Amino acid sequence: MAPVQRPSGRASRSTRPVRSSRTKVDTYHEDSNSGEENMDPESGDGTWRRASLSLRPRDPNRMYREESTDTSFDGEAESESDSAVVGPAEAPTTSMPAVPTSESNANARPFRAQSQPSRRMTASSKPKQSKRRRQQKREVGRRRTKRPKIQAEDTIIVGSGVIPPWQTLPYQVLFDIFRCASHPLFNEQLNTRTDSAKWLVNVGLLCRSFLEPAIAALYYSPPMLPAYKSHALMNLLSMPQESLSMNYASKVKELSLDVETLILYKSSPTLGYFDLPKFIERIPQVQTVRLYHRSDYILGIPPWNIHQSRWGYTEPIFSSIDNTGIRLRGWEWNSRFCETPKLVELMTQKHSRFAFHGLKRLRVLHLSESEKEADLQTATVFATALESLPELQCLEFLESSLVNHEILLKLPSALQSLTLCNCDRIFSHELTSFMKSRGGHLRELNLSHNRHLNLSFIQTLGPSCPNLERFKMDISMHDWSSYHDVEPHFLELLTKSEIPTWPEKLQQIELIQLRKWDDATAEVFFTSLIDAAPRLRDLRRMLISVILKIGWRDRASFRERWISQLERVFLRRSQPPNPNLRSIRKRPLQSGALANERATHPEDGALPGSAHTETADGGSFGPSQRHSARLAQHRSSQAEEITELSPIEPFSQPLSRDIQGMCDVVKIRIDNQRPTETQFNEDDFLDDELSGDEDWDGQDFEPAPGHAW
Repeated sequence: MAPVQRPSGRASRSTRPVRSSRTKVDTYHEDSNSGEENMDPESGDGTWRRASLSLRPRDPNRMYREESTDTSFDGEAESESDSAVVGPAEAPTTSMPAVPTSESNANARPFRAQSQPSRRMTASSKPKQSKRRRQQKREVGRRRTKRPKIQAEDTIIVGSGVIPPWQTLPYQVLFDIFRCASHPLFNEQLNTRTDSAKWLVNVGLLCRSFLEPAIAALYYSPPMLPAYKSHALMNLLSMPQESLSMNYASKVKELSLDVETLILYKSSPTLGYFDLPKFIERIPQVQTVRLYHRSDYILGIPPWNIHQSRWGYTEPIFSSIDNTGIRLRGWEWNSRFCETPKLVELMTQKHSRFAFHGLKRLRVLHLSESEKEADLQTATVFATALESLPELQCLEFLESSLVNHEILLKLPSALQSLTLCNCDRIFSHELTSFMKSRGGHLRELNLSHNRHLNLSFIQTLGPSCPNLERFKMDISMHDWSSYHDVEPHFLELLTKSEIPTWPEKLQQIELIQLRKWDDATAEVFFTSLIDAAPRLRDLRRMLISVILKIGWRDRASFRERWISQLERVFLRRSQPPNPNLRSIRKRPLQSGALANERATHPEDGALPGSAHTETADGGSFGPSQRHSARLAQHRSSQAEEITELSPIEPFSQPLSRDIQGMCDVVKIRIDNQRPTETQFNEDDFLDDELSGDEDWDGQDFEPAPGHAW
């Protein structure tokens, strides 16, 4: 009897239904040859195709190879370890798209085989498992690795098809565009470079006019890590700049580096130490120098736990600055590199030098207090050191408990920006005295994480700081000590009698975690904002977060009433201007226009550029009368809209008829959440694990009715 002829793999596949949704999944596990057909698992040759692994996206920088079904020389199937990741040397030379399309994968996607072997499959025909897979099955309690999140697909931006002549723009315009688009080049908190540096290089290679502005944006504040690239930059700047295609040394304007990572230790046995004084001599156009520590971004470290760095300020650094003729515009003093008493004396000596006379931006970190008698003398010397900087405009104090009332009163009168972050000896009445004497030129005020500072100073904010544009205050506290004290040390944030006043030039208001007050005081605060709305014409951004510990019903009604009021008064209601509109050239006024003509709209058929338009009574009026008519109608419509707004309690007077309506962002949050250093939301508690069957369309394969034997 002739043996039974089994159907071939192609025939058997044609009779097996394939889930249509499986052919629509984009994956890197594509079949290397779309023309080959998958072998049926019931065939006796033992070379059936295994199921694809996971549908999770793989690392785009690595190339993967599909599991091979070919048998090895000894006739056994290859183990899983043999189908390893293909290295860069094995990558194909042809360029592949970054994201495969669904059309190209529709026919190349192999269907998933059955998870259980068929009954007809004998022991000899079962695929042999690798040693690694058998070992993993025996490890029942082994730790499972968490699946990474699937990144969302990039938004496809559909352009108009018109490419402006970017290469014709001036050098300075291109430089500003590239610098804003590539900022930042380096992440100081993570000590890692961003992809912006590579992007600038690629942009510079597009055309000749892009090269120099892109390189200038790259070298403006060059990333100084990893260490071997810093040494390469040193070698480039040491070369005669006349022999190079451009003067790289003159393009470095800012220098920021982590001293313990780059200077304290050897970069490598061959490179040796990085010579900072020599590097400063190679960049004569530098204006800002920042020598920072990687732990400076951690707020709330108690002074007794701030350890001194092994690196310290040395005289060769300042000698190089003087010898090169550098005139600094920005500098940073850090008490980690020198103890507070010695640092204050060093500041007094260096501020008198020529390089610091034009200093405009100064940042001071970790000036801690010690004994009271010594603090008085240190504070006096520090105030004298600040008086030596007449052109100082921006001053930042970070975690400096030495800053007190005497230091604030001796700050330069031309100060435009003041930042007080986590300074424990700043009180509201001291800040009030400073604003009355030194707040006339202040444009930015940033008060964050100050434990003893409440909002009592805000009642004199308007008259004391008439030019203030940005006002930010964050009352959240950070404390990494064993006490973990995150509560402010004042009894009340604001009283009912302390009515806030607001400068008319304010552009941004950001008040975070306002607490320790009741609903009556909060109503006084919000009422002051609404009353000042007609004068706050420049306000464009408002963020206020309030914590009220009252009953949930009262808090809900309070939230609904005041959020709607603030959004109706401040939020922008007008549509953005039409980019397709163009300004019309003004025409001279008509001298023969009648003064008693009635202002009406022109007819629909009238041209906007015509000199005269016929009215209903047969008269005519010129462009000036038409403009007056449109203006009158706009004012009447606005008045009708405002009159519809009825006053809402607890106001004693009707709502102001002139609504601000110019803010692009109005975010008001009123709740009773306990303030913490890290705020969690719903996204932090979602499951990152995927079920593995996201492409299932809801229909399963059902075999045809028949016998199972």
